[in-house]
Amino acid sequence: MTTDFTEATAEALQQLKNTEDKITTLLWLSASIVDNLSQEHIIKEDLEHIVKQFCEDTQKVQNSLLSSLLSLERISSGLPHEDSCYGSWLDFCLASMRTDTIRNKLLQLKNNPDLQKSKERVKELERQLANL
Repeated sequence: MTTDFTEATAEALQQLKNTEDKITTLLWLSASIVDNLSQEHIIKEDLEHIVKQFCEDTQKVQNSLLSSLLSLERISSGLPHEDSCYGSWLDFCLASMRTDTIRNKLLQLKNNPDLQKSKERVKELERQLANL
């Protein structure tokens, strides 16, 4: 069973793997550019194509690394983010507090003779507790 967090982590790792592959391609392209420039007869079209590919890949790597850094910054800040379980944790805490409040009110009604006259209210609170 995978969770949103594990899926997001797997996607982030895959993105970093793809970035690593692009960097490898960039190294290969830069070597190819140097090789073309060192030849006696430079074929301008080939060199332009390789340089264009190098620039495009460099931009993709830069964007990917920036995206990864922004994601890490959100996570490390401790603030809620899309990969966080903060929302679920907050929902749980609020539901738990509501349950405790209703339970305490029921105990007050059960133990207070003056309040036992209001059996309708007790039944209503018991139904609310059962629905939680």
